[in-house]
Amino acid sequence: MRSGLFGTEGLRKETPRGYTVVVEGTTAVLFPPAAGSSTQIGRGFSDIDKEEVGKQRKDDSCAPNCSLNSKEDNTCGEEDEECGQAVFYNPAQVVNRDLSVCVIACFSQLRKEEPKNKGGTRRGITILEALSATGLRAIRYYKEIPDVRFIIANDIDCDAVECIRRNCEFNEVPCVAPTFQENFPSSCIRVDETTGTVESGGAIFANLDDANDLMFRLATNPTVNPGHRLCLAATQNGSCKDGVDTESGEARGIRPLIQQELVDVVDLDPYGSASPFLEGAMRCIREGGLLLVTSTDSAILCGNYPDTCHAKYNTVPTKNAACHEMAVRILLAAVERVANKHRKYIVPLLSLHIDFYVRCFVRVYTQPAEVKLSPCKLGYLIQCNHCPAFWVRQIAVSRMRVKKRSRKLGNAGEDVTAGSQGNAAKSEEHRLSDSGNARGTNEGGEAHKADEWGWERFPAAPSRRENPKIVSPSLQQIFPSSLRGHCCCVCGASVSLSGPIYAAPTQSAPFLGQLLVEIERRASANHITAVARISGLVRVAMEELADTPLFYQLPDVASFVRVRCPPAPLFIGALGRKGYRCSQVHCAPSGIKTDCPPEIVVGVMMQWKKYEEENNERVVEGGKEEDAVLDIHSDRVTSPPAMIEGGGCGSGDGKSNERGTRKKGRVDQRVPLVKPLSDVDFSYDKQFDFRGAVTGVAKFIPNAPNWGPKRKHQGAMHSAVDAP
Repeated sequence: MRSGLFGTEGLRKETPRGYTVVVEGTTAVLFPPAAGSSTQIGRGFSDIDKEEVGKQRKDDSCAPNCSLNSKEDNTCGEEDEECGQAVFYNPAQVVNRDLSVCVIACFSQLRKEEPKNKGGTRRGITILEALSATGLRAIRYYKEIPDVRFIIANDIDCDAVECIRRNCEFNEVPCVAPTFQENFPSSCIRVDETTGTVESGGAIFANLDDANDLMFRLATNPTVNPGHRLCLAATQNGSCKDGVDTESGEARGIRPLIQQELVDVVDLDPYGSASPFLEGAMRCIREGGLLLVTSTDSAILCGNYPDTCHAKYNTVPTKNAACHEMAVRILLAAVERVANKHRKYIVPLLSLHIDFYVRCFVRVYTQPAEVKLSPCKLGYLIQCNHCPAFWVRQIAVSRMRVKKRSRKLGNAGEDVTAGSQGNAAKSEEHRLSDSGNARGTNEGGEAHKADEWGWERFPAAPSRRENPKIVSPSLQQIFPSSLRGHCCCVCGASVSLSGPIYAAPTQSAPFLGQLLVEIERRASANHITAVARISGLVRVAMEELADTPLFYQLPDVASFVRVRCPPAPLFIGALGRKGYRCSQVHCAPSGIKTDCPPEIVVGVMMQWKKYEEENNERVVEGGKEEDAVLDIHSDRVTSPPAMIEGGGCGSGDGKSNERGTRKKGRVDQRVPLVKPLSDVDFSYDKQFDFRGAVTGVAKFIPNAPNWGPKRKHQGAMHSAVDAP
């Protein structure tokens, strides 16, 4: 037995009486009835009467290939939602688990190819799942990821730990415990260190502990007390000393604890915020290790509760159209700050907002010189309070220090400030370096048209080899020069400052290319369930513009201008012909990332409005379908439409973020101060069309019914024989 064999032992077994089964990928996990349930449980797992129910499967087309109740129709009903769960499980997280399996598999391969000073190893990887619940994820990791040494499946709930052991036995996955001499018994595994392949062995540790206590214990220094290990001694009424009962003199049970062992992968998937666990995770992860973080408190991260967000993530957000990407960047900023306290920094590989949660995959490295440059990766968001205009600026800028030899020769001059200009991307060198990152880019000779207005791009962090000096920016450097008296240049309204957020690139295109290959390989072998969803997410993430934090909602811009939303290919084509890049965004089908300043975005939309009005006038003058035209004008006057019915902006979701205009009944609608741009071409060009019908790749897959977060688990119902 070894990891990565894709065994299906649990799928062929019958379901024990009193339990329910969930099938996902190669793994089938058992659930006891929840506390308060009327279901009767058998006397024991080993001698359960297996007479009624066989294995329960669902077709791949029904998300997410699982069931979670004891009803005969195998559908999740309202009754189960009311009585709760014995151990927490959410079928909507199948996308999270499938994606995590593929990412860790790619990381395991990279680990074998990297040098040792970057954390490379040929002895297999160790994984910590700090909040394991059912053990489904840990068992899938063992069965579907090759070259895994050991997996620590930890939970603070004793019912969950018992569930992990039960599910390991049901899936015929080895489950062991640490010894007094070592955490992971070396006799349980055999590794070919030449190729880095785990030939046999490996196991899962079902561990009962507080997640933070475990991670801090794993990070303890083994050289402080060499030859000594922490153990857990059983006591009665606190009368145990040195492993011997002081009252009876009899030896009590002593259990060894997992300790003093850094791990390659740390997976944090809590119910709610991940912020309480980041400190321990940074301590116990190896050099170059992979940190997987999930936060399900999207309402806080998206700006609904700024006070709570500051308490948990040290960021004060504002509610805006790009709140979902904002949530991703707030979480990354929190992870970066925690890493910096330990002289570490992060490199994001994949950062996504999926459904109701944020999922980030980052690598952690140790380099004090690089940590000093971290402020240049964080930024403030300047957001207009009445229109979609926004700007992102660094919280610190770098100055290139002049060498002492140059000063002695009298050639010093003043230090050069890098990234100090609000629109730092105006330089031609920066433009050419990123000219081909997005499919919406016009690669012709028209890029010079953007020179007049410049580009809105976040400056790249300086290199530590240039010996930069990090300083705080002035207000003139933070606020764009186009703001008139600190008022929005698009509508004249006031602006608000929020942040800080992580403004550096959140995706690693080279890694995502390898990840797509891994996803396609596993999809061809039917080893993952949510193939279409995760491949679409990864493709969109790979195509996102790296140096343009946040995005515009095209229906929002059209609503502000009071015009029907144009088809996305026409609008993107108009920007592309003026020398600007555009791309989609993974968390909003109608969102557009662009390095175009907001004045140009609104100016192009104003020209579209003028173009539509001229077309409508021609139709009226020609007497063609006069009644229909009047209806269109009536709709335009009474309420700003969000987007064309049936996907007029190229997305097809038919939803709009109108920044509260219709919801609050706001009457102080401002008039755009910018004028229509006359030299705009709205002709169709296939290179500016992102739609799946044109590209042949579906990127935004709709969710199944009843898809979303679940309530917290209620605890397991124990049988009479288990009662004390």
